[in-house]
Amino acid sequence: MRAYNDTEALLTLWECALGQPAGARDDALLSASFEGAEPARTLGERNARLMELHARLFGREIELLSHCPACHTVAQFSGNCDALAAQMWPRLDDAPPHRLEAQGHVIEFRLPDSADITIASADEGDEGDEDFAQLLLDRCVLACTCEGTDVPVRQLPEPVLDALSQQMETLDPGASVSFALDCPQCATHWQAPLDVGEMLWQKVRAAAERVLLDVDVLARAYGWTEREVLRLSPVGARRICKW
Repeated sequence: MRAYNDTEALLTLWECALGQPAGARDDALLSASFEGAEPARTLGERNARLMELHARLFGREIELLSHCPACHTVAQFSGNCDALAAQMWPRLDDAPPHRLEAQGHVIEFRLPDSADITIASADEGDEGDEDFAQLLLDRCVLACTCEGTDVPVRQLPEPVLDALSQQMETLDPGASVSFALDCPQCATHWQAPLDVGEMLWQKVRAAAERVLLDVDVLARAYGWTEREVLRLSPVGARRICKW
């Protein structure tokens, strides 16, 4: 992992995101890192920006692990942040609302964003994923008609819902990130999901905690203040800590 050059900025990033729920934490990381940037319009755009932030902080290459669902063998694989981010950006030619025509239904919709995920997760009932998906559609479908008559979202037939889901995925391919893997032991094929924000946060937290440990060691050993310690380069601080 490449060291982050500005340790004070890294600690600021960690402090901004510390204690936040997952969605708000991801937004906090981006807000603290890209000053003045507009909020991500879609989940895919947020994931793309998080992947770009990983490249900036820790390097372009990511090393990942997953477990075979059949035999539990560990599968190791890697990715390139730049290449992945390029695939995640939304494919939006027009501003919302977007339009879908399927089986006589005309649907106007927008793509989910982080606020939608937060609200749908908070309101999710006992039905789990099915309830969550329905809550998202309730928020993101702006209008729906069939032969000129309004149709409630919850009364849409299954083929129309499938078409809508596919259209959303086409427009925002990075909203959900997963890797197609084959088990090296039993050849089972599966999709390994990746929470980009969680991956990045774990690395930010680990790096910040290492910095704080170095600060503590050097402050105790030399009587330096936190600011004096943080002015050291990461390499210099590491060398002193080893002496």
